[in-house]
Amino acid sequence: MSKPNIQKRTWLVMGGVGLGLTVLWGAATAWQGGGANAGAAGNNTASNREQQTDVVLASINGQRVTEFEIAGLLQSGVDRAIVVDRYINKVIAAEKGRSLYPEDAVAALRAAEREVLSTLYTTRRMEELRASVTDQQVQDFYNKNVLDQNFQLWKVSYYLSGSEDDAAKFLDGLKKNDKDAAAQLKPLVEQGDGYANAASLPYNLGRVVSKMKRGEISEVLRLRNGLLVLRVDDMKQTKKPTLDELKQEIIQALALEKFNEELEAARRKAKVELG
Repeated sequence: MSKPNIQKRTWLVMGGVGLGLTVLWGAATAWQGGGANAGAAGNNTASNREQQTDVVLASINGQRVTEFEIAGLLQSGVDRAIVVDRYINKVIAAEKGRSLYPEDAVAALRAAEREVLSTLYTTRRMEELRASVTDQQVQDFYNKNVLDQNFQLWKVSYYLSGSEDDAAKFLDGLKKNDKDAAAQLKPLVEQGDGYANAASLPYNLGRVVSKMKRGEISEVLRLRNGLLVLRVDDMKQTKKPTLDELKQEIIQALALEKFNEELEAARRKAKVELG
């Protein structure tokens, strides 16, 4: 029986939340901050934005360069004077590209504009949505989704057969404590100590295992590649994270959920015609 690599999952997966909150484009990875420092980073970004937008650092043939344009480069730690000097070269090269290749420049500018604006929207809107999440919403999410049973670990053995008669015979022997049958069981999780949370078990077997007790044997289960019998060898409870430990992750998850809802609603209203 081939099995995917079993790894520890984040609390959201362990909690069975299954939010599936992937943003609708990669620009969301440009969101500034994360974890415990996310709120502070967002506040600092918002407070400095207006000043950065208007501070002119240079002018090249009438084209202004503001601090906001090079903010990302400055954050990388490069000396400010070097950044400005290099950016002047970039502006000059950009204008040469516009004059020498006007048709290509129009298409390139359109693509660049959409990329920049989508990133701007994602970054700014996520800051606003994070700030709008209340303590009560965080508490409600924690109470509903972060449950003790979601942090149980299971140690499971299995027997796989291609024959219904063989599977039924094996199951009967296992229920009768037949030693030969028990010797044919293999660990479902081979990594580490063999324990895994239910959400990490392959083929969605966690749905079955989570309803079983220690020592319990399943009925014959039909999979794509054969017939399966499971036995729960052991289970143990791990410590559930506290609300404070998960607060920033919950805020991010709630904000991202709202962000996707808004974007999906805008997509439904948009008039989309494929060429």
